[in-house]
Amino acid sequence: MIDNKLIVEEVGELKLILSQGEVAIPSFWACLWPGLVIVLWNAFCAVISVDSGFLSSKFILDVMVFPCGVGFIIMLGVASARSLFLSVPKSFRLNSYIYRFFGKKLVAYALIYMVLIFLLALLNRAYYSVPFPFALMIISTTVLGGVVMNLDFGRYQLSLFTTAISNFKSNRLND
Repeated sequence: MIDNKLIVEEVGELKLILSQGEVAIPSFWACLWPGLVIVLWNAFCAVISVDSGFLSSKFILDVMVFPCGVGFIIMLGVASARSLFLSVPKSFRLNSYIYRFFGKKLVAYALIYMVLIFLLALLNRAYYSVPFPFALMIISTTVLGGVVMNLDFGRYQLSLFTTAISNFKSNRLND
């Protein structure tokens, strides 16, 4: 169980590590690839969500625009979050209970999202077989999932971690 004492201890440890100059600069690809997987997954699900008649060049934009657009927005958020996550030295990430806990939680959210999108694609194919209901399903699922995830993570005082890392970065830039 994560409690305030554990968070304060790990933030203190992180501040000490960061003050010693141990900051990693993650590669662009390391930050981007999970979001790109979501974009490709949404595109794949969009293709299976409609009748083959919609996959012609005349309608393909209608099929892909919302799922890929939503995926692109998710990709930007994931890349931003991963750049912050991966900037912490690997030794701390591997030993931190909080980092492991939230890493597992994020993987679970991503897998649940992907399964839901796949099931909605199959549902759309079975009942509607046109792109617009699936677009509404994917947008509403993404918004609802984002709200639930934000409420879930908001229960923890993770702003301490973010503040510690952000303060260190801004101090390094000012030096």
